[in-house]
Amino acid sequence: MISQSFAVIALLGLFKYGACIDYDGWLNIKIEHSLSCGDENYCSRGNIALKSIRAGASVIDQIPFTKQHIEELKSIAETDGFYTIRTVVTSAENSHGTEFFSSVKAGAFLANGLSDVINAWVLPNGAVIAVSFQVTNSSQPLPREGNNYRINSNFYLRYVEQAPVPDTASYIQKLEREREAREKGDMKDNKSFLAKYWMYIVPIAIFVMISGASNPEPAAQGAR
Repeated sequence: MISQSFAVIALLGLFKYGACIDYDGWLNIKIEHSLSCGDENYCSRGNIALKSIRAGASVIDQIPFTKQHIEELKSIAETDGFYTIRTVVTSAENSHGTEFFSSVKAGAFLANGLSDVINAWVLPNGAVIAVSFQVTNSSQPLPREGNNYRINSNFYLRYVEQAPVPDTASYIQKLEREREAREKGDMKDNKSFLAKYWMYIVPIAIFVMISGASNPEPAAQGAR
């Protein structure tokens, strides 16, 4: 019964996410890092593939770390340095690819047993605007398999709701119409007399009040 309830909740979550996406298509995220890359600044660490952005299901394929990778990470961790990944996102609408960079402390990545979380932030039109890379605060041993170390990654698509965009074009057109109307003399000044000349009226009123206060009228003498 519990498993059925969980399945229903999961399906509702996927439906809610899919309803937020206006575009559907494939998405590919190439993961690169700077460990053991020789003369290159970045080399391949793995790949994340999605057949459907709306469905959100992904296939993660990553290259295990070697002992050399671990030694380089430890060397960076000794100086409290950062481990950086570069992601290149391509899709049916963006075949040239968009680069994103994200970093975490090398020591935290090691202490977390090479486990990380990769988030892709997606707009309703399917465009990826950011890819973040993070580790949790849990402490785990390095997952060694023979001479290699397995990377454990979780990937999530994060929906980003676009804020309302101001209608700048309409506002500019309104200003243009008002300017043309003023040039033609079609616009009437509906300001009241006080609104137009208050800067002249107020000083005079203050002056009269001050004069009246400084020169009070003598009290009338009583009849004899």
